Amino acid sequence: MDFRTLLIMFAALVGPPRGSAAAPPDAAALANRVDGHLAAAWSEARLAPAPLAGDAAFLRRASLDLIGRIPTVAETREFLSDPASDKRARLIDRLLASGGYTRHWAVFWRRSWIPQTDTQQFARLADDFERWLAGRLRDEIGYDRLVEELLTVPSGRAGPAQFAAHSESTTPKTFLEASETRPENLAANASRAFLGINLDCAQCHDHPFSRWTRDEFWQTAAFFAQPQATSETTPVAFRLPIPDTSQVATPKLLDGQLPAWPEQLNADTGRKLLARWTVAADNPYFARNAANRIWANLFGLGLIEPLDDLSGENPASHPELLDKLTEAFKASGFDLKYLTKALMLSKAYQLSCAAPNGDADSQDPSLFASMAVRGLSGEQLYDSLRVAAGLPVERHDLGISPGLDARQQFATQFRVERASHAQRSIVQALSLMNGELTVELTSPEKSPTLGAVADAPFFDTRGKVDALFLAALGRPPGDDEAGPLVAYVEQRGVDGQVRKALSDVFWSLLNSSEFNTNH
Repeated sequence: MDFRTLLIMFAALVGPPRGSAAAPPDAAALANRVDGHLAAAWSEARLAPAPLAGDAAFLRRASLDLIGRIPTVAETREFLSDPASDKRARLIDRLLASGGYTRHWAVFWRRSWIPQTDTQQFARLADDFERWLAGRLRDEIGYDRLVEELLTVPSGRAGPAQFAAHSESTTPKTFLEASETRPENLAANASRAFLGINLDCAQCHDHPFSRWTRDEFWQTAAFFAQPQATSETTPVAFRLPIPDTSQVATPKLLDGQLPAWPEQLNADTGRKLLARWTVAADNPYFARNAANRIWANLFGLGLIEPLDDLSGENPASHPELLDKLTEAFKASGFDLKYLTKALMLSKAYQLSCAAPNGDADSQDPSLFASMAVRGLSGEQLYDSLRVAAGLPVERHDLGISPGLDARQQFATQFRVERASHAQRSIVQALSLMNGELTVELTSPEKSPTLGAVADAPFFDTRGKVDALFLAALGRPPGDDEAGPLVAYVEQRGVDGQVRKALSDVFWSLLNSSEFNTNH
């Protein structure tokens, strides 16, 4: 045996040198495992999946999912003309590294964790929280650390001044204030947001159809209580009177274990102990809940529905797949980008939205044999309208501008609970058709896209219609789509003006279901 062979054997025994970085988790390998599991499910169901979506559809889908807006015309042309076989993977990497990703997913997690901030009462808390969270996502802080920071931020004395302003490095007290610092609210909100457990129904009584009891609810709430002295000779303890009873709850974890209390207790000790248990790798709910929520956001339907019912009575549609995602997420150090990238690299994510058997109503959506059609959030719709019109996206990190108030008002008006269930109300549809924003964006004098297309001397009518399709829908029109529109423009529409006819075409595209959905 030569010396080199001995060195190789020795290196294999002792492992990598101290201080060397571990190999990053392989997102493509996890994507293959996702596809392998679903392929087996499709085979068992004797179902052929939908074909892969085309490049234009994938670019639009990935852009909406990762940065919250449709691609620009320049981005679309560049991607569609790229002949490289790995361009989809490179696109995902580029979008994940962008500021658009941190801002868009800050909104997603803020709504997942603190939905109260979408109400008028707590709306003032949203901006500061999103600014902080975007900074933490930019720094690629692990999901476990993010949640622990939220739960363990020093409480201090709750008051408006405590929540008025925060730097990116200072954890805001948003989660505490949105729960009004009440132990029962904090217990219900923390278990729902971070564990996928709905304890609310057990607050007043044992629920006949849920495993969680009233005692377990108040034992969880007791972690958020203020410590009290039990007598002059005993140390302080966390005790919480249960309303309308003579009972007093003391902290106990949902797995039945009693916390290991330190010798010195302070007002935040209970939250710190609960947070430590919540984000632990061996917690059966924490990583599983995050994986399920990310899957639901990208595929339109969770592996477990509803998203706050991971207690066990409601099994996953693909339990082995959810187990794989959970373990991979934990092994990655709770790396949000890794899990997101892996899911988007899967063929399942890249499938067309066309039902494989041609009948969407007869397809079981939990088989994920085609991509779900999802509605756009108010922010996605507003930003996408501006991008289509050739205007810049309004951003909080570029300073306050008049457009931000309009964006917030629009986002509130078009807010959706779940993208997969989003349906426009009559008021929303009328506002989109005739509202001030649509009128402005379909004016050749105010829309850079429409003005440039209308005045372009190098475009014939078909070229102008093609350009509007590319700006709004990210694809050229088919001949059957373009023919009537070209004829309409050449006949000068209903007002006898070519520019107004082009404006009508652009208006129809912005109000189409294709523009208003992620598909």
